[in-house]
Amino acid sequence: MSSRMRGIIPWFAQNSMAANLLLILIISLGLMQMGKLRKEAFPSLSPNSLTVSVTYDSGSAQQSEEGLAIKIEEELEDVLGIKTITSSSTTTTGTTVTIEMKDDYDLDTLLRDVKAKVDAISTFPTDADKPVIEKAECEEHALWIQLYGEVGRHTLQTLAEELKDDLLANSNVNRVEISGDLDPMISVEIDEAQLQSYGLSLSDVEDAINNESGSSRTAVLRDKNLYLQLKASEQAYLKEEFAAIPLVTLEDGSQIHLGDVAKIDDTFDDETPTLSRFNGHTSIALQVITTGEDDISRTVAGAKKVVAEFKNSGSLPDNVKLTSWYDRSTTIIERLKLLAENALTGFIIVFVLLAMFLNVSVAFWVAMGLPFIFFGTLYFMGDSFAGLSLNEFTTFGFIMALGIVVDDAVVIGESVYTLRVKEGDTIENTIRGTQAVAVPTLFGVLTTVAAFYAISQVSGHMGELYSQFAIVVTICLVLSVIESKLILPSHLAHLNTRQSPGKNPVQRGWMWVQKITDQSLNLVNERIYGPLIKISLHHRYAVLVVFAGIFIFAVSMPLTGMVRMSFFPDIPGDTVRAELTMKNDASYGQTHAALALLESRAHEADQELRDADDDKGSAIAYLQVLSEADQSGSVKLQLTEDAPYDIDTFTRKWRALSGMPEGAKTMSVRNAPAMVDALRIELRSSDDTVLTLAGEALKNRLSTIAAVSGIEDNLEPGQPQLFMELTAQGRALGFTTDMLAEQVLQAFSGQVVQRFQRSVDEVEVKVRYPQGARKSVSDVLNADVRTSDGTVVPLTSVANITYGYTRDTITCIDGKRAVYVSADVDKDIMSSTELVAQLQKQLVPKLKQQYPNLDIDFSGEAEEQAETETSMVNMFILALFIIYFLLAIPLKSYIQPFLIMTAIPFGIVGAVLGHWVNDLSLGILSLNGIIALAGVVVNDSLLLFWWFTMISVGF
Repeated sequence: MSSRMRGIIPWFAQNSMAANLLLILIISLGLMQMGKLRKEAFPSLSPNSLTVSVTYDSGSAQQSEEGLAIKIEEELEDVLGIKTITSSSTTTTGTTVTIEMKDDYDLDTLLRDVKAKVDAISTFPTDADKPVIEKAECEEHALWIQLYGEVGRHTLQTLAEELKDDLLANSNVNRVEISGDLDPMISVEIDEAQLQSYGLSLSDVEDAINNESGSSRTAVLRDKNLYLQLKASEQAYLKEEFAAIPLVTLEDGSQIHLGDVAKIDDTFDDETPTLSRFNGHTSIALQVITTGEDDISRTVAGAKKVVAEFKNSGSLPDNVKLTSWYDRSTTIIERLKLLAENALTGFIIVFVLLAMFLNVSVAFWVAMGLPFIFFGTLYFMGDSFAGLSLNEFTTFGFIMALGIVVDDAVVIGESVYTLRVKEGDTIENTIRGTQAVAVPTLFGVLTTVAAFYAISQVSGHMGELYSQFAIVVTICLVLSVIESKLILPSHLAHLNTRQSPGKNPVQRGWMWVQKITDQSLNLVNERIYGPLIKISLHHRYAVLVVFAGIFIFAVSMPLTGMVRMSFFPDIPGDTVRAELTMKNDASYGQTHAALALLESRAHEADQELRDADDDKGSAIAYLQVLSEADQSGSVKLQLTEDAPYDIDTFTRKWRALSGMPEGAKTMSVRNAPAMVDALRIELRSSDDTVLTLAGEALKNRLSTIAAVSGIEDNLEPGQPQLFMELTAQGRALGFTTDMLAEQVLQAFSGQVVQRFQRSVDEVEVKVRYPQGARKSVSDVLNADVRTSDGTVVPLTSVANITYGYTRDTITCIDGKRAVYVSADVDKDIMSSTELVAQLQKQLVPKLKQQYPNLDIDFSGEAEEQAETETSMVNMFILALFIIYFLLAIPLKSYIQPFLIMTAIPFGIVGAVLGHWVNDLSLGILSLNGIIALAGVVVNDSLLLFWWFTMISVGF
């Protein structure tokens, strides 16, 4: 032990005031930090990707993919720090390029370099918007708020906007998104017969609206005595005002107004039909969202306060209800309660056990190290040091540290107590007792720190996530060194080991308990442990063979399947979510019908499970149905706290009853949050036919595996489409492709004439044919178009119309066309690790043989596992080297550290056998624990070896 350490220990032992001040200071700083530490249900990680988005109004996926995406990828080829580039181009919106960053690279640097390259591109389409380059944001759901009731949509949306404004006015709420709402719109519908009767076209109607309603430039009359604005236009805001717009002036001077020939409604945009229901009622949902800078408990508390005030303000009509559900802050709050309970339990257990074997005062001061360590760790977790939050993994670190941090304090307390009993209650004996074990306990802690530090350096996005607990344990261990070596001796320096119990019955009774405990321990040593040691030493080679055999058997268990491997375990959530994607030719009516079926199947599953338990009353507390696209939607639900069945049972039952709704392309039911796809396989090739055939073969194989559900892919031929190509007659009449496309757009989608602000809403004015004239293919075939001189001719006379499909999205990964197939995996049946191993062994070789130019990559969990596993192996080896060197320093030997480190393999044996006995899968947390064991299990061996050495030199 260094002379400096030998000087510090006596100084603190003799200056208890300094030790107490340090104790009070650290605990006080920790208490102040508690209110500042962010609380998150799930730890947020820094973003590791960028997106480049280019939107435009026309073009095709093929043009954009071969033009924009490839051009962007070419420009980014020499940019450092890029891991992969994935591009997706659609026929309607544009191109999105996702750039994933390599680990240990600076995202701001990458953003700057990518922006410089993209801004230098000068070949974007003329109708393309300026490229938008953004960092991926870390977002987390905090709370759902539902407005629901059998009222009009306008009422619900108005209330939702008011509530959103109130929420954002709260300083703790930074982001709120409304779901289930539609954009307000003034709909002007006029049929073709009316137009032809007045010699008009849809364009003429649009011009009339713009001529009579809008904001024109304003003139100003000014001189030194006057300032006056001159305005000759007025914006129409209500449907009555639009109805009064003059459309045609007849020969007699009378006027035909827009309202005379058109149906005008103040309604909502129906281009994207929305379905939003909650507990069986029409609803609007508001989702409160947190980012990596928010405290979820404060955010939820602020949101709930606003909801309560909104309820009490009288703003809600009698037939509208307001409620909140799926509160994610309960996760961390319950975890913190568990941590507090465990800490108190740990304090009591440590105190009682030490009081039974040693002394009540020793037990108290050893146990008092826990508050110092935990509050100190809270302080050093802050943004000024580690920059951690209180979340599911950091609190797990505290729980893990409970069983480790008092080890060296117990050893020092026992050493001091024993020496003071033998040689007297003096400060010198306290110092000697501390110094006698200071070296092995110090290096024992350092070996454990080395192991947990190695875990904290595991790379990979998921590895970084799961290893956050190791940083907390590392801080706890460092603080335990300070507490046990400096503060504890100062308290034990005044220990009275010769105090007589006198006539105090409690003290006399406790001494009797200590006596019985001590006799029992000695009896175990004499009758069991001692003889067992003698037999083991006498038959040491046989013992070595037996334990070597046990080690080989345990290590083989994961390889033979006796212990299952599931690298990323499913973390059960608080809700069950059914995600539905319909086929590309499905109508929104079919989508809504499929969602209604899922809703009814959820109630059936609940009924069947309750019947089995003879329970009454639905166990579904909240049920939300939401669809904001033609071919997709979701059903989310939360069970009551006293549900007679668990969430996994309900999930399996709901999935089994739902099957695959008619017209559905994919359907998944899960209760665990999906951080990455459980299974995702990417196929890459320059041949689209190869991609399609290989993708179908892969889907067919996955559909035969019981553990696989919710298979999703991008193999569909695309959206159904009517292709219109101008005929020679059409061109002779003066039509151009652009002219034809504009008239078809006007007739069947409608043309947005203008946009204006009304209160908080931006309102569109859209002119189109009535709904009944634009709902079927026959309406298109019977449509008329106009030549440039206004002559009305049938559409079929100027264009050939054919039916087919167009691929609406093209995906490329690192410059190659790509198809992906993803799926959910029921890890109770088969883990993702086992499934990937099976596919690599049985299917991949066949596909490679059949399609030589096909690249097959397993991404999702498989990619994260490969990256994290490699890093974990490297960190484990690093931890072993550090532990060896740390042991070699006090032992002053190159051989003896190896003897002590033989405990490590048998720690692994215990871990594997523990998983086997409890029927648990080995996952990333298990492997992290095994790495940590490398530092923990050598402590006892080091202490034992140290005592042998001390005894041999006559200490």
